[in-house]
Amino acid sequence: MTGSQTAATARPGPAGIDPNALTYQQLQGWNCALCGLPLGADRPLGTVTIARGATHTTYEVRGCAPSCAETSTGPAAETEWRAALEHAAGCRACQTIGGGCSEGEQLLHAYEEAARQARSGGGA
Repeated sequence: MTGSQTAATARPGPAGIDPNALTYQQLQGWNCALCGLPLGADRPLGTVTIARGATHTTYEVRGCAPSCAETSTGPAAETEWRAALEHAAGCRACQTIGGGCSEGEQLLHAYEEAARQARSGGGA
């Protein structure tokens, strides 16, 4: 990274969560900060703080209740989730809150669909 580039810095989060890897939906408390699925029943996990320049924003992150392990999404969804995270790690638009990357959104929707199918018994 050159001196002219700026990066978001983050204080380590609870449960080993990397705040820079969280999506907008996870930061807003709509999706689980651990598994990424939309939340129904949830539980607080703690807070993460992301710094962009002089602005520090603290978010309360939430997780699946009773736990993500009890709502396993199976290998197909894990593959989709990995693809979405790998894309987001290298995509400037995905790293900007509300950045609106269509490829990132497609990958996220593919993951959510695979997870829904796994939970309903229709997935691998």
